[in-house]
Amino acid sequence: VYEKPALNLTCPKCGCKIATTKWEDIDLDDTTYKIFLKPNRSPNTESIKFISKTTGLNFIDSKKLFENGGLLFEEKAVEIKKQKIYLDLNDINYIIEPMFPY
Repeated sequence: VYEKPALNLTCPKCGCKIATTKWEDIDLDDTTYKIFLKPNRSPNTESIKFISKTTGLNFIDSKKLFENGGLLFEEKAVEIKKQKIYLDLNDINYIIEPMFPY
């Protein structure tokens, strides 16, 4: 659920109502984006735990994903932006394809 600015107008003469909402470009973007982890031969334990918790992979599989790199998430723009924020906060190196403009 997104809270967006809405505008409601009522005609003073006939009582007819009009409502509109302003959507951001990211909300209308129907592109499927992919986040890939960049290979990291020596990931720290906290990063591995973070990826395990985020993806549902066990610790060993998360460590392998770090070491080899690979697909982490495949989602629409709104969800990718959320994941990007968490990855940035945890100093995890990744790339997004196609180019992510948000």
